[in-house]
Amino acid sequence: MKARRKTWRVLVTVCACWFFAPSSVLAYYTATVNGIEWRYTVSNGKASVGGSSSVTAVDTSISGAITIPSRLGGYTVTSIGYYAFENCLKLTSVTIPDSVTSIGSSAFSGCSGLTSVTIPDSVTSIVDYAFRNCSGLTNVTIPDNVTGIRSYAFYGCSGLTSVTIGNGVTSIGYQAFYGCSGLTSVTIGNGVTSIGGYAFSGCSGLTSVVIPDS
Repeated sequence: MKARRKTWRVLVTVCACWFFAPSSVLAYYTATVNGIEWRYTVSNGKASVGGSSSVTAVDTSISGAITIPSRLGGYTVTSIGYYAFENCLKLTSVTIPDSVTSIGSSAFSGCSGLTSVTIPDSVTSIVDYAFRNCSGLTNVTIPDNVTGIRSYAFYGCSGLTSVTIGNGVTSIGYQAFYGCSGLTSVTIGNGVTSIGGYAFSGCSGLTSVVIPDS
């Protein structure tokens, strides 16, 4: 009798795990544009390229310059999901369409070969770790419509030499440019009212900083 009870308990546990597991699986779609297979998720009728650590936007072996499509599967692409291009080491250049409004956490983290990224005026949010350890990036212009640069956004981008921060940015997050040792010049826009702790720590090459009255 005791043996039967134990068997029943094990069976219930296994069945419960199988029953609830599918609810944690992120559904995604694929579409091929210009010979590149894209993975994307859909929410509220809008598409996001990538979307989780297990669903990157493209294969991580992709190389060279790419342009993110403005539409996938009939949906407008409005965001670059978290981890979308993480560790795409051979990616050299990315053009973001003006349909995109947000760049997700760790979207380009570890893309050490990335030398150029075009951020359109439509983007309003660059969140944590977005370009962390993109050591090949040499210069970045943050559009005026971006309101905040979150923590660690450009952490470890040692190749950066200059940064221009648009007037729409009101805050620069904790360690946002930490370890950007090649950075020599920073121009901070008129809208910035706060700069987080260690935001430019380790920027040993910095010789010029323009900080506005705000």
